[in-house]
Amino acid sequence: DDVLADARIQTVEMSAVTAFTTFTGLKAAPQGVRTTKAVAAPRVGRAARLNVQANKKVAKKSTVVLVKDQPNLGSAGDVVTVSMGYFRNNLEPFGLAKKATADVLASVAEDAAAKVAAKNAESAGAKAIATALQTIGKFVVKKTVGEDGKIFGSVTTQDVVDAVKQQTSKELDKKAITVPDINEVGTYDVSVKLHPEVTGAFKLEVQKA
Repeated sequence: DDVLADARIQTVEMSAVTAFTTFTGLKAAPQGVRTTKAVAAPRVGRAARLNVQANKKVAKKSTVVLVKDQPNLGSAGDVVTVSMGYFRNNLEPFGLAKKATADVLASVAEDAAAKVAAKNAESAGAKAIATALQTIGKFVVKKTVGEDGKIFGSVTTQDVVDAVKQQTSKELDKKAITVPDINEVGTYDVSVKLHPEVTGAFKLEVQKA
């Protein structure tokens, strides 16, 4: 009976301890009594989410040289970066681009240098013609004139081309020449577009034939 009584007493004491540790009004358990804290589930933070993003498959890129002009990509000779799949499926099979190997890049640089040299040479040639026209200064066109002093017909750009060629052996593009309205003898200003950046200017004297 004594043993049974002791067991009952221990059971009551344990129940009291349990009730004490779970009572929310108390801030601390009495000395000698251990309490158990609930373990929270781990939170998935930003680092974990970034790690998931980093593990996603990234499309492979390829640096290529365009052989022909391509909308939204660039002009022939441009070095651009596209996805490997786009290059293999849409560019390479149709000869629209090449992989940017060392040899291809060297060829591109050589072509670019040649274009620059040709452009500079064209500009220099146009400037030389403009200087020659300005140095000569005046070209003559003869027209039939009526009693009222008015010329018959008109002075055309072809008339100017012929006058310049007769004196210089150089044939200008008549589409590039600007001639004012001329209806009588006199001296007029004429200009010619020799290059996008070069314009020649000279005098045109209309004389009585």
